[in-house]
Amino acid sequence: MLSITNEDKENQLKRYCQHWLNLLATNEFEGAAKLIDIKNNYGVVWAESELRDAVQGYFGSSVPVSFQNEDIANCYPEYLETDSGSLIFGFYLPANGEITDLTVEFEFVPTGNHEYAATINDVHVL
Repeated sequence: MLSITNEDKENQLKRYCQHWLNLLATNEFEGAAKLIDIKNNYGVVWAESELRDAVQGYFGSSVPVSFQNEDIANCYPEYLETDSGSLIFGFYLPANGEITDLTVEFEFVPTGNHEYAATINDVHVL
C-alpha cells in the first residue's frame, strides 16, 4: 500500500515506480512483486514471468531480458487522476539497454485514509 500524505501525488507515484524499476534492474523480482498489492481488472498480477514475456515479445523470443533503472523522467511519464479517485501513472519500460515503446501502466486504487493499493493494469505498445 502507498500512503499519500500531501498534494504532490504525481511525485510520490514517480518515486514509487522508480523504486519498482530499481528492483527490476537489480533482479530483485520478489521485492518488486511486493509493491503490487492487488490483481488488475483481468485478474493478473504482473510479476517476473509476465514482464519477461512482454519484453521478449517486443524484442523477439530469443533475446535475453534485462531491465535498467533509467530515470523515469526520461521514460515519457504520464499521470492522470480518474473520476473514481484512482491514480494512473504510466511510463515507457527501459529494457535491454533502451527505453522501449512498452508502456507500463500502474493504477493506484484508493482504499481510504490516504492509502492506495497498487496494481499494473498492463504492459503494452500503444
